[in-house]
Amino acid sequence: MEEKLKDRINFIESIFSKMENKKSLIDVLKEEIRKLKALNLEYKAILNNKKVVHFDKKKGKTRYYLSDGSTYVINKHYKYLYDSNTKIITYEFENGQIERTFPCGLKEIRYNDGNIVIKNGDKDYEYIQKRDVSDRFNIGNN
Repeated sequence: MEEKLKDRINFIESIFSKMENKKSLIDVLKEEIRKLKALNLEYKAILNNKKVVHFDKKKGKTRYYLSDGSTYVINKHYKYLYDSNTKIITYEFENGQIERTFPCGLKEIRYNDGNIVIKNGDKDYEYIQKRDVSDRFNIGNN
């Protein structure tokens, strides 16, 4: 998303430079429309990869099979996504906790209070404590 914003900012700057070079505004707008159409096609391709092919509904659990090979499961206690492209497994629990397991075995746990734990094993972990906004910007610490 940040990359897309930077792209838009660069585009605006390029419009100003093209206007300074006496390039027609119509040509600039046509070029932008072409880029937006390409971006729209890319977005549609991503959406088509994540369409539900079929699903199984069993006692309190629904499992969706997506066209790209991914699996999405909804249970009353959690939601589960196995992304076949990245091989990342993501759980979202009813208390707001989110756990992501990466193919290398690394596990990221995000608690609903904003704290994060990165685990590489039972005894190898790093705890990242949520910082208050006032700490980040030195508000009230004069």
